[in-house]
Amino acid sequence: MIRLLTLGVVVSLLTLSLAFAAEEMKGKETMKKEPKTLTILSEPVDPACYMSQGLKGEGHKACAEACHKAGQTLALLSDDGSLFFAIEGKPGTNPDGQLVPFIGTKVKVTGKVFESGGAKAMVVEKVEPVK
Repeated sequence: MIRLLTLGVVVSLLTLSLAFAAEEMKGKETMKKEPKTLTILSEPVDPACYMSQGLKGEGHKACAEACHKAGQTLALLSDDGSLFFAIEGKPGTNPDGQLVPFIGTKVKVTGKVFESGGAKAMVVEKVEPVK
């Protein structure tokens, strides 16, 4: 009987230890990470058309502009194939303002990059045409 009671206590303590460790790891995963400032060569794209059909470039410019006017936000397709969603650093502002004139063309973009769950996003600070 004592052995059974001791085993029950040990199992309970082990279970509690694992639960606390899992909760601590969960807290570390959701902690806010500091963004990195990065400059990338990229193209502003309509992420819906790019992700579903691979459409980009000058030949898709009119469609991307129409989708943007209908409410689709833009993303940045970097030269290495990474896709960065354009986000704004201040609530209630449009993250696409600096990108719209350059839809379908190559640009050099500088901004703060955030990564979470495999997704990348950038608060755009500066956009320059590539010559």
